Amino acid sequence: MKIGDMVRIRKRKLIPHQHAGPPEWDEWWEEGGIVVEEYNTWEKIVTILHEGEVKRIAANDAQLVSRNYENE
Repeated sequence: MKIGDMVRIRKRKLIPHQHAGPPEWDEWWEEGGIVVEEYNTWEKIVTILHEGEVKRIAANDAQLVSRNYENE
């Protein structure tokens, strides 16, 4: 991932079980993130701008949607 690439972000919400069972995770993907710092594979953290806020998330929670070819 490079600066300017569009990404989608995995969101998770913990759902407690009603009858003392193990909790479950509700997962979904949100689009509209833009990579704002160069991603280095050894860090495994990507810095993105999403909904007006800069976030640092795990790279496995971000998927490339479209590449920014202007910076190549």
